[in-house]
Amino acid sequence: MFRLYFIAVLCFVGNMSWAVAYKPVLNVLAPIGVLTPKIIAQFEEESHSNVRMEFIGSRFEYDSRLKAGLRNYDVVIADERILQRLFLQRLLRSLTDESIVAVKSQYPLDQRSKLNADGRSYLTLLIDPMGIAYNRKSITLKGNDLSWDMLINQDENPFWRQRVFVANSPKHQLLLALLATGKEITSTSWFIPEASLKWLQSLKLQSANIDYPLELAFLGNKIEAAAVFRSDYLKYKKVVPDLKFIIPKQITFYDRIGAAVVADTVQDNLAQSFIKYLKIKRDYLISNDNYLSYKTQSFEGSTAKNWVLYDDDFPLPRRIENILNDFYKK
Repeated sequence: MFRLYFIAVLCFVGNMSWAVAYKPVLNVLAPIGVLTPKIIAQFEEESHSNVRMEFIGSRFEYDSRLKAGLRNYDVVIADERILQRLFLQRLLRSLTDESIVAVKSQYPLDQRSKLNADGRSYLTLLIDPMGIAYNRKSITLKGNDLSWDMLINQDENPFWRQRVFVANSPKHQLLLALLATGKEITSTSWFIPEASLKWLQSLKLQSANIDYPLELAFLGNKIEAAAVFRSDYLKYKKVVPDLKFIIPKQITFYDRIGAAVVADTVQDNLAQSFIKYLKIKRDYLISNDNYLSYKTQSFEGSTAKNWVLYDDDFPLPRRIENILNDFYKK
């Protein structure tokens, strides 16, 4: 009888030890370089939980990762275009009131997009501006010449002739041409503005066709310049030491990195707490210098209030698509 009682006491004590040691696990899917170990460790300590970070290799993997069902993710961190697409696919859960930032912000880069007007779809954290990565030994333009026209100037910057890379997407190149020429296209547009079409033509003459990583293209002298987001430039610079980066002074695109709760999370309270924690810590996320703060007013001589939120997911009018396709078939 005593023996059975002793075994029962051991089992009870063992179960109590397991309960005390147990910590809930928060599964986060994110790109490399957004959250620092210090930020994660502090949340784990405050929430008495464990955070399991799983890094994404490509921004196009989010949909398949979340839909595959191989792991239950609780929080995703991604660029705003990805978050908007996940929201429209109902793969995200609404945020609670505690996770929503103020409705009106004094900072030009902290304004809400149309798909997140109430702030419940996702929380924006960091800024990623677009600019020109270039080999510092090949540039001849200086000072006031720092504009998007640098990419198409065959005479003023001869080392870049036919060695410029802009993403192969015709839509992306059109958006850049519209930005550089100060034009726009609406849902009722029938033609691409003439100035933008001429800019595209000049870019086409300057472009280098490559089908391998940009780091290798720079190292192999296949390209001398490329239009990229700053976070990508910082990755390339680790391989190409002579690489430099400038943001055109007048205007540029910018992207935002944000966080959201996954729709089928099994740790809703913990996930919402994590988003709230990120909101509080937004000012301290720039420790690795990969991104800019949402409070940025200007950067390297470019005024942030003139920057335009990048959106390559909006549909082009069919007429414009046909014109663009014919243009690139020539």
